[in-house]
Amino acid sequence: MRTRWNFTGLLALALLALQEPTEASMRMRGESLPGLANAEKRRSSESVPQGRVAGGTTSTEGNWPWIVTLQNIYSYHLCGGIIIDPNWVGTAASCVAGLRSSRLLVVTGTSDWWDLYAPYYTVDQIHVHCNFDKPLYHNDIALLHLATPIEFNDVTTNITLADIDDLQEGEKLTFAGWGSTEAMGTYGRYLQESSGTYLPNADCQEKLQNYDDVDLGHVCVQMDEGKGACHGDTGGPLIDEQQRLVGIGNWGVPCGRGYPDVYARISFYHDWIRTTMNGCTIG
Repeated sequence: MRTRWNFTGLLALALLALQEPTEASMRMRGESLPGLANAEKRRSSESVPQGRVAGGTTSTEGNWPWIVTLQNIYSYHLCGGIIIDPNWVGTAASCVAGLRSSRLLVVTGTSDWWDLYAPYYTVDQIHVHCNFDKPLYHNDIALLHLATPIEFNDVTTNITLADIDDLQEGEKLTFAGWGSTEAMGTYGRYLQESSGTYLPNADCQEKLQNYDDVDLGHVCVQMDEGKGACHGDTGGPLIDEQQRLVGIGNWGVPCGRGYPDVYARISFYHDWIRTTMNGCTIG
């Protein structure tokens, strides 16, 4: 452990308010993946951020002890992540694909990603799902192996994974992140959270007017209009009322426009997670 003081832009976000959801407009990472888009960004290039999860509320310190902020070597937020055990962190593949492990930091134990004194850990291995984006928008999950184990305490611990698919229509699900409040907005400084309800895949496909990019490997969450995930929330945790990890932030129609947000379904990828952590590889 050391102590110290990254859904990303689309080409035509200005037109989104006038558009119906399309394949191009749904993907929050746009042409560039979230990690790559901000890999060289520095804090000094921006003022202190004030934005937050669209329609969210500020989380109480310690309420999300398993959440991490993935940052570049300049300590700039790239995406969210989740502590699975002391040596492993889960996130979206779109957050880390194309990046070197040496260019990533995992920051724990804080709800303020600008915290100068939050513990941070370096990454020595990146495991991106072998079928990431095959087809497009699918298998968006990755695991990070840390160079040193995370030290657990009152505000830092691992999460329980949902290993079976037992979600029920209308069930309350909650996510958290440091994302912006609007398309192309600045990232929030303080962790925000918001809740919605589980939407079965068939209903999700119909609402998004898309039948190719939501499958059994996805979880859809219906938010009220004005609430939802936004840029900077990719890779963050979706939890159920038992505080289990049921999803990892993937994509959606930014931001808070009343369409479902889409997450990687943890129960679907549970075997991949466990075999990868145990040194095996499966598709």
